[in-house]
Amino acid sequence: MRAASAHRLQDLAQHIAGEVRGDAEYLITGMAPLDTAEAGDIAFFQASSLRSCLQSSQAGAVILSSEFADDFSGHCIVVKNPYAAFAKTMQYLFPVARSEPGIHHSAQLDRNVQIHPEVRMDAFVKVEAGAQIAARVWLEAGVFVGADVQIGAGTHVYPGAKIYSGCRIGERCVVHAGAVIGADGFGFAEENGKYLKIPQIGGVLIGNDVEIGANTCIDRGVLTDTILADGVKIDNLVQIGHNVQIGAHTVIAGQTGIAGSTRIGSHCRIGGQVGITGHVEIADNCVIAGQSAITHSLRSPGVYSGVVPAHEITRWRRIVARFDGLDTLFRRVKNLEKKSAHQASTDGEPFHGE
Repeated sequence: MRAASAHRLQDLAQHIAGEVRGDAEYLITGMAPLDTAEAGDIAFFQASSLRSCLQSSQAGAVILSSEFADDFSGHCIVVKNPYAAFAKTMQYLFPVARSEPGIHHSAQLDRNVQIHPEVRMDAFVKVEAGAQIAARVWLEAGVFVGADVQIGAGTHVYPGAKIYSGCRIGERCVVHAGAVIGADGFGFAEENGKYLKIPQIGGVLIGNDVEIGANTCIDRGVLTDTILADGVKIDNLVQIGHNVQIGAHTVIAGQTGIAGSTRIGSHCRIGGQVGITGHVEIADNCVIAGQSAITHSLRSPGVYSGVVPAHEITRWRRIVARFDGLDTLFRRVKNLEKKSAHQASTDGEPFHGE
């Protein structure tokens, strides 16, 4: 992809804290994958399995670690973390277009709203009473902002997203199209075979630099807030139940479902289609593999994985109890095998008596 303007390799290296090897004045005009990059393009390399591709690449320059710097004959920028440098390079070469302030004539603003002069509102945006929207916020077409919502500076809300009343969103956040923030949590009490709705009167509190994917839903709390701390990244089609708390810089992949009142620590990585039951706690720095089922608290950092098809509940409990004993049973069987082998060898020895 072509950049809007050319950039010296030295300027780019300075931006990503890298070291140039080759011509520091070489001009970068675009970015492309390693195998299709041409003169003027910069690519990045990280996977050692693609070493032959690096050696044959026609890229004008490559971002890589010192471990592989000798495998590329052209210009390069040597960095400690090529993938992070790739992200910074993309931001540098292809900056997000800055929105021009202004409110479209079809936008509807209720009474007592506080709108900073640098806000942009596109067609058919609706902002209800008491909302506060800070500088450089961009609300794209069809966004709904409920009563008393607060949106921090520099946040970008894509078309059709809905932010219910009383929710608070921090600075520099991204809310993608179709996301719903602050819908009622799934709270019902059973009585005589019918379900009584439990009013959901809490809100949603979202920190700074949070990104929320398209069609993701974050439910409001029952009495207190559902909370996403600073730097959380949520993929598309994720369901976050009422009163969930997610720690700083945790990332969650698509189609994950998190039931109510779960607490997830900081710097966790949760794969796609993970199911997490309610009222459990997950420690900081946990990694949960895709399609795992988390039915109990994970109190120590580590990598977790596992899912078993559903069974009738009584049978399932027996299976789980037997899982816990499998390791002990395995060791017993191995010991029996050793004893049996030793006995067989003893029985087969020749007789040396008189």
